[in-house]
Amino acid sequence: MKRSPDDVQRLIAELRNDLSQIEQLSDTNGRAAERIAAGAEDYLDYAALGYTIHNIYAVMENACLRVAKFFENNLSDSSWHKDLLERMRLTIEGVRPALLDEDTYLLLDELRAFRHVFRTLYARPIDHDTIHLVQKKVPAATEQFIHAVERYITELRRLHDTITP
Repeated sequence: MKRSPDDVQRLIAELRNDLSQIEQLSDTNGRAAERIAAGAEDYLDYAALGYTIHNIYAVMENACLRVAKFFENNLSDSSWHKDLLERMRLTIEGVRPALLDEDTYLLLDELRAFRHVFRTLYARPIDHDTIHLVQKKVPAATEQFIHAVERYITELRRLHDTITP
């Protein structure tokens, strides 16, 4: 499918909106982590922290999905969450550059795995140790993802400049 300059601009705007959401969620995540660091031990405090991690990754995944749909437009139903993340570290010659480097991919894959566990907890207790381990990686994952998307937006601008309306 041939893309127009407006299509590229729309993708850039959507990705910028995703980055804004990630920054807001990061602030909320930081506040939740600070409560626990200050001694909060209630189930709700850990649930809130887990929820912010879940939401940060969900927005990251949505940004990846936007890129995949824009350039490739196909994902299998069975394991699309993991496949999508793996695909974002690939450069597809003549189609699009990679969105994620290996380090960012590995951090996001840990958040993806946590999100899966967190979403399926139901009546089981939240494992505080797991949340602490994952939380330690959230700031780096968030920062690296934001930088990756900003670099990608630069590439999208180059693409925009080469498309004739």
